[in-house]
Amino acid sequence: MVLKYRILQKGSSLDLLQLEEYKDIFQVIEDCRVNGKFINENSSDYKIKEAYSFILQYKQEVQSYFGILGYSLISDKGFFYFIIEGYETIPKPYVNTYIDYIDIYRFLKLLNTNISSTDAGPYSASDIESRLNGDIELKTMVDKMNFLKKRSTNREAIDSIILRLKNDGFAQTIDNREEEFLILRSFKFIEDMIEAIEYEL
Repeated sequence: MVLKYRILQKGSSLDLLQLEEYKDIFQVIEDCRVNGKFINENSSDYKIKEAYSFILQYKQEVQSYFGILGYSLISDKGFFYFIIEGYETIPKPYVNTYIDYIDIYRFLKLLNTNISSTDAGPYSASDIESRLNGDIELKTMVDKMNFLKKRSTNREAIDSIILRLKNDGFAQTIDNREEEFLILRSFKFIEDMIEAIEYEL
């Protein structure tokens, strides 16, 4: 489907399909919408960072366009994401994963209280494994995580947690250093979710 969209800039109308740089950025935004991904300010992917800056500059125009399609653009500190108007309050991939992220969040906070959306890291998988090997409370938390039932070693458990964070858009590998990862701004989505749950309790 050909997407047509126009924005106002300095009194003139620009067609995103006429400018290759805008077309590419808009396609990144569209891909994030379709796949329920976060658009992070501190992403190591320059295309995502460009998309974030673009939305920040043309937020109203982007909201108007996707509103026509039935989507709302949600903005938070350092990231954007889309939800379906009147149907969901969170991105589709995370609807059924609340319980897993409650466990992951509590594990990470016990591991290192500094891990947060405002302290990106970097963090090391080996350092986490060392802590897990010598901490009974951390081991107990890992043993209770349902999505880790098939893991056989502590390192496999750590790798599975980090991979889950990466796949769901809350963490990212630093360049080609698979051993290290950054926490993205979108981790605030998890922090807010946990805060809301604890408030209800």
